[in-house]
Amino acid sequence: MQKLMLIGCLLIVSCNNFTSSKHQDDDFYTDKGSFDMARIPLIKPYEATTPSTNVNWVISSIDTNSVPITIDGTKEIKVTKGLILIHSINTTLNYQPVKEAWFIILPKKRIIRGFSKHKDYLGLLDSSGIKNEPKLYQIGKVFNYFDMNDTINWEEIH
Repeated sequence: MQKLMLIGCLLIVSCNNFTSSKHQDDDFYTDKGSFDMARIPLIKPYEATTPSTNVNWVISSIDTNSVPITIDGTKEIKVTKGLILIHSINTTLNYQPVKEAWFIILPKKRIIRGFSKHKDYLGLLDSSGIKNEPKLYQIGKVFNYFDMNDTINWEEIH
């Protein structure tokens, strides 16, 4: 009987190891940056980074096979339903400087759309099945949450 219980316990431990989240095993989702750069993981391969000397959060991809993109001036962000939603100020849109822009990134399809008009951003959200505009979070709050919790639960950030 003790042997059966031991085998059962070993099976449970083994199963738990195999079912652990890929996010826990992937350094991409736990790396906070270095002493001179803060970092927030979004949806792989996208991340937000800022140098410690100049707080300008930049969204970029670590995938060297993709078209290099950077979205600077990021002030608010949220990850929801497989999308990365971004609000930036004093940024670049279609290679032109703009005072304000909203971006939607769909990592699975490598789609990045930017809008200089909030209503156009809302229109794409609506056509994507998101009827109510998701609340975006100040990027500093997101980093503080990540720094304190070692992970990001986008529904718990306030």
